[in-house]
Amino acid sequence: MGALLVLLPVVGMMFRIDWAHLGELLTSDSSVAALSLSLRTAVLSTGLCLVLGCPLALVLARSTARGLTLLRSLVLLPLVLPPVVGGIALLSTFGRMGLLGRPLAFLGIDVAFSAVAVVLAQTFVALPFLVVSLEGALRTTGTRYEQVAAGLGASPTRTLFRVTLPLALPAVLSGAALSFARCLGEFGATLTFAGSLQGVTRTLPLEIYLQRETDPDAAVALSLLLVLVAVLVVGLSAPSRRRRGAGFRANLTGWFGRDRGAPETHEPGESRDAGTPREGEVPGEPDAAPSSPISDGVPAGDAHEATGLRVAVAQEQRRVAAEFTVAPGATAALLGANGVGKSTVLAMVAGLLAPDRGTVVVGERCVVRAEPGERSVWVPAHRRGVALMAQEPLLFPHLSILENVAFGPRAAGVRRATARRRAMAWLREVDAQEFAHRTPEQLSGGQAQRVAIARVLAADPRVVLLDEPMSALDVAARPRMREVLRRVLVGRTAVLITHDPDDVTELADQVVRLERAGHRTHGRTQHAEVD
Repeated sequence: MGALLVLLPVVGMMFRIDWAHLGELLTSDSSVAALSLSLRTAVLSTGLCLVLGCPLALVLARSTARGLTLLRSLVLLPLVLPPVVGGIALLSTFGRMGLLGRPLAFLGIDVAFSAVAVVLAQTFVALPFLVVSLEGALRTTGTRYEQVAAGLGASPTRTLFRVTLPLALPAVLSGAALSFARCLGEFGATLTFAGSLQGVTRTLPLEIYLQRETDPDAAVALSLLLVLVAVLVVGLSAPSRRRRGAGFRANLTGWFGRDRGAPETHEPGESRDAGTPREGEVPGEPDAAPSSPISDGVPAGDAHEATGLRVAVAQEQRRVAAEFTVAPGATAALLGANGVGKSTVLAMVAGLLAPDRGTVVVGERCVVRAEPGERSVWVPAHRRGVALMAQEPLLFPHLSILENVAFGPRAAGVRRATARRRAMAWLREVDAQEFAHRTPEQLSGGQAQRVAIARVLAADPRVVLLDEPMSALDVAARPRMREVLRRVLVGRTAVLITHDPDDVTELADQVVRLERAGHRTHGRTQHAEVD
């Protein structure tokens, strides 16, 4: 019934069209001029919506500053205002006697009743469509991938353009399409603020309104044209949902390149074209076999000396306090009951959460100091040299496995070819080189965990933080993951959260136990006897 309520009026309009003279009606000088002006101004207005709306949606979705609720209400006001009221508001501001129009007129700039006024009116009514679409997508995605990027050394700017916007790109394009359709159909604000000057401000909706009084057949024909353009724009903006999750993935594949799928495989003895790159090779580059451990990021020889870690922090809101030291090149197991604050401690070390007081020292460098009477220190997460691997792999869904692992070196300024060679070296180290050209959705949980470990270590962090890296694995897969971790963490400083005694026995050099004392969590260090 809802669909019929929308479709029947359109069908009824089609029965009123004079099909014999449709071409003549659509190609008249006034119709062509109005359509051309509508398309030009709608494109400009949509571009303005993108430039202004994307930062605005990002602030509304991410910021926790006070007053954002009021700001959001004001930004979305045009959604509920009658367009003519918006036109009056614009005229009161930019008209010759308006708030800004008077000083602009003194400078010889007239905004009202010009093509600029058309663009402003369209942007005023269409901007909320983009903001609503993008803000909702950003809130749904959350900040998890951005935190991962920061832990891999990516600056906020790089994170924005390589992670945040690509993940939100479907919403950006959908919002832009809706904004374009709204601009194309804008009438009330345009008529009130820009008037109806043929060739200057008379857009297609205004032409339809005027033709309705003088030539109803032409008005119906132009209305059909506007409906067809709107249907085309909205249809292109809607992702395909033929199979579950296909819309988002399919769009990403189209926007970021072909879907490489699973790597090409060959049976033993099967011939392969000489020009086809072998699995793990970078096209156009020499063989990726590491020539030296340092240049390719393999742990047989670290690119820097092992770094110690000193932590003494307290977070009042979560009632967590911890103090411990990890020796250079050692692995500390962080133990404690669920909810005791283990992940909170790692978040403070990684720079994702600020302690109320305390210090964090990586090597000889103080990255956090929050002590009364002392100068505070806060090093951003991407500059600490500390990488956090969460319980979920959180591989970037818009990047291939190879590009995921190469993300850290690229964030550090390494050339693309070199970063890919390092990525392949680390994928080989965790026995995941065969997945290089797959997408994250094509991997199982255990495979994704191995890739996540490779991605963290390819960034060459000074300290590695592992938050229950085997919690998502079944019992049979855990011994193999422990073997991988035991191999790749040699000579690296690491902190491991775990509930499994086997992890402590096989991986840890020391134990830090978090316990609840009254209403607060305290951390204390124990040295474990590990064979």
